[in-house]
Amino acid sequence: MYDACLEKPGWDRPDLGSNTAVDRADGWAVAFPVEPPGGRLVSQTSEPIRIVATLPPKRVTEPKLGVFVYDVGQNLAGWAELRISGERGTRVTLCFAETLAKDGTVNQENLRKAAATDVYILKGVGQEVWEPRFTYHGFRYVQVEGFPGRLALDNLAVKVVRSAVEPNGLFESSNDLINRIHKMVWWTEASNLHSVPTDCPQRDERQGWMNDLTVRLEEAIYNFKLPRFLAKFLDDVHDTQDQHGTITDTVPFRWGFRPADPVSASYLLLGWLPYQHYGDRRGISQYFDGFKAWTDYLAGRATNGIVKDGNWGDWSPPKAFAIAGSLGTGAVSKGTPIPLMSTGYLYYCSRLVALMAEVLGRNGDKQKYDRLARQVGEAFNREFWDEKAGGYGSNNQASNSFALFLGVVPQDRIGRVVDNLVRDVREHGGHLTTGNLCTKYLLETLTEHGRADVAYEIATKTTYPSWGFMLDNGATTLWERWEYLTGGQMNSHNHPMMGSIGSWFYKYLGGINTDPRGPGFKRFILRPYPIKGLDWVRSEYTSMHGVIRSSWRREGSSFVYRITVPVNTTATVYIPAAGPDQVTEGGKSVAAAEGVRLLRQEDGVMVLEVGSGDYEFLAR
Repeated sequence: MYDACLEKPGWDRPDLGSNTAVDRADGWAVAFPVEPPGGRLVSQTSEPIRIVATLPPKRVTEPKLGVFVYDVGQNLAGWAELRISGERGTRVTLCFAETLAKDGTVNQENLRKAAATDVYILKGVGQEVWEPRFTYHGFRYVQVEGFPGRLALDNLAVKVVRSAVEPNGLFESSNDLINRIHKMVWWTEASNLHSVPTDCPQRDERQGWMNDLTVRLEEAIYNFKLPRFLAKFLDDVHDTQDQHGTITDTVPFRWGFRPADPVSASYLLLGWLPYQHYGDRRGISQYFDGFKAWTDYLAGRATNGIVKDGNWGDWSPPKAFAIAGSLGTGAVSKGTPIPLMSTGYLYYCSRLVALMAEVLGRNGDKQKYDRLARQVGEAFNREFWDEKAGGYGSNNQASNSFALFLGVVPQDRIGRVVDNLVRDVREHGGHLTTGNLCTKYLLETLTEHGRADVAYEIATKTTYPSWGFMLDNGATTLWERWEYLTGGQMNSHNHPMMGSIGSWFYKYLGGINTDPRGPGFKRFILRPYPIKGLDWVRSEYTSMHGVIRSSWRREGSSFVYRITVPVNTTATVYIPAAGPDQVTEGGKSVAAAEGVRLLRQEDGVMVLEVGSGDYEFLAR
């Protein structure tokens, strides 16, 4: 609430009220020196939070007399700037919400204790322009009451606010639904970068949830330039770690539990993924002992290699696949065992620590955590493999895709597991049954095991549960639940935890992938999956070495693939073709093309190595 009647002209001048005693209700007294706060002062390393765009509202309605509702047309994080003239003392109220009630007024049911309301009291001097400080809102709609006269569109401007990180990627395709999903994911991520990667911008939460980040992080890196932002947040996570190695569910710790759920591999990924994408090994080096301590803590909770406890698991699957009333939200998966998820993440963390130890040259640690991963992988197979069913856990999508993602499935079982995964998707009409974590693994493992068509079918559904269902029900950002809900429970309409499909777009449809042999995209992989139903894809990623471009299109029965490889980098390129005689580059055979080296042929693709430059491959 801001009362403009109380403004003091010249408040920022040293002579205001100087040398005279003042009534505190009427003037300002001299400032008093105070002791500085305690703690350790450190510099801010991440980008500041700023206004990054100003949007005009799309329309304004008057659902009730004197009640005006602005529709921005986009759910976002920020605030509104009010432009108004009127009598001194006029009180104008702005209420913010993501959805509307049936009568056309704003619906704030899902905001819980967050008031999401601004009040401005006019001073009555010409046109007054005001916007709030020290807060922000998550909203699409702004309801204005108390305005003197009729409101017009230009009485309100919307300020988009977040950490001022730069957009980092580009993705578009011939499928408009895919493009709209990408846009929805982008806006959701943009709305939740406020010094920490928050889970939502609108209600009384706005927390840095570690379980969401485990699968959201890669999408965020593809869409935004985050080396400074993530370095700062990694330090925040480490700041929560205690002498036992435990971290917390949210960072800074305001909600959830200590220790964090074992699914919080995001702690280690905050070191590993920036190393892969930016070539920055400082996080790995600086926090390696912390990564070990968290992994050792999880291992200490295991019995015969199995971690049995956990709270969240594969959180928030479609309602039919969740335990009603669980944790007061009904979002715990009833088909995906918590021990399977917790044990799987102990394996994952062990593998990550071993990989980081190798980077740092810590051979003893590498051997130790390779051994731990092997032991936990054996326990995972011993405990959760169902020979009769040919799958893991309950043989559902989450259990099988997670096992495949981890790489713990023995070679002679992979075929059965993939077949069961496809069968389960088919039995559910081409829909997913996964929650926030295994949705990522479902799309990725299907694609990597030869069923990109099934992953694409899931991605392009418009019936419940799907991203298309959200869009068809008015979403412009991701929902927290697969269901459309607006009550006072966990019903955020701007929640990035279901956004891991965003990295699938870049990595598999666009084909831009890291290569562990050359971190920081010194070396990288270009392997698009041209799926039936897509005619073309254009993708870009701004690496530390320059812009990487990966664009393909169909021309009749031919496949045209254009790429850009930055200076001083090398790419491994996969071209769908039966043999080298079917592929040309710039009109020449690949054997004679400059800068191109044929590596091998495998599974219907030609594998090439190329140096920096622009290339156009044609496969017939």
